[in-house]
Amino acid sequence: MRLPGNMPVFLKKILRWNILLWVLLFSVLPKTAGSQDLPGYKTILWEYLEAICAIGPRPPGSPALEKLRGYIRSVGEKYADEIREQKFTFQKPGQPAIEMVNIELVFHGKIRKAPLLLGAHYDTRPFADEEDDPYSQKLPIVGANDGGSGTAVLLALAKYLHAHPPDRPVRLVFFDGEDYGIKFSSDYFLGSKHYAAQLEKADRREWPYCVLIIDMVGDKDLQILRETYSAENASWLLKMINASAQKLKVPQFLNQPKQTVRDDHLSFIKIGVPAAVLMDFDYPYWHTLEDTLDKCSPESLFAVFSVVVDAMGKI
Repeated sequence: MRLPGNMPVFLKKILRWNILLWVLLFSVLPKTAGSQDLPGYKTILWEYLEAICAIGPRPPGSPALEKLRGYIRSVGEKYADEIREQKFTFQKPGQPAIEMVNIELVFHGKIRKAPLLLGAHYDTRPFADEEDDPYSQKLPIVGANDGGSGTAVLLALAKYLHAHPPDRPVRLVFFDGEDYGIKFSSDYFLGSKHYAAQLEKADRREWPYCVLIIDMVGDKDLQILRETYSAENASWLLKMINASAQKLKVPQFLNQPKQTVRDDHLSFIKIGVPAAVLMDFDYPYWHTLEDTLDKCSPESLFAVFSVVVDAMGKI
């Protein structure tokens, strides 16, 4: 920067010192999640979702879901400090048992603290029961948003946590069997129920500090409001997330209550772990064959990803 030639020498010195101080200040300020820390992650998120959807419908017990397991494991082998798996079976009366697997990507963290658990289900609906005609209702869904979007966010978080090791330990948990049950049955959230049941057998010092579930966050018209169970059991966590959204000027997060949603967070609330869910349940293609990649957007995925990254640093 050139200063005017007729400016007094002492003013030039003052201006130069002020400019130098501002340069030094901005060089040491922490970077925000919505800017320099996240170059290329919008593309990374979308590529993960594309790869997930390319596998096709991924209901529990299917070869397609096993293929996705392999994909998740490959990401974990590249980025996580450790991979853990919980294998369990589920059987309906008169039907064969289905093998299910929860996959956990572990990041040990720099400080010995209770871990933050971020979860998403990676299975998809075995039948499109929200379709109008009986034939279509029997077909499995691709689940780009319902199952795919949360999985893509967790995979991108694995890459981010590898590059930016967290202070607090972090667990990225991919739950199986979330969307298996028929409407109004209790055969939902099978993976998170199993995970919570295993926690109850463990030392409480190994329990998560809190749980954040990410589900259905990829639709183009994304609006995330305060979910009722989350607000009742982890209001401080929602406040932290909304503060990050306001800081980053992410308009997809609306700080107002609207929805009451049954999801994987309930499995943890029931055993006394603070838990919340990020979800846009006003999704017209929910549990239909139209829940496909073209209904989602990289902007929505990145909005959620950037807010979660920023909030993680405060927990």
